[in-house]
Amino acid sequence: MARVILAVRIMPQDSDIDLDALSGELREKLPQDFKLLSVSREAVAFGLESLVVWFSVPEEEGVTERLESYLSAISGVGEFNVEAISRASE
Repeated sequence: MARVILAVRIMPQDSDIDLDALSGELREKLPQDFKLLSVSREAVAFGLESLVVWFSVPEEEGVTERLESYLSAISGVGEFNVEAISRASE
């Protein structure tokens, strides 16, 4: 089955959220057929940082809804936005 690579920007619920703990929770609660490829921090403004997370997910119907459900269930996640999507070459 083909895979899709997604870059997702995750904004914390507030500036007091520990981004290291948040990225750890993202890894721990990862759905079975999802792969977390990398996590990096990016400055947004005035000391606020976001996470940019790269996922590899199966290319199948409904996977974006599963991604949204997964991210919404993580404590500390505020807003998130898919910033890039690409089909992985085999």
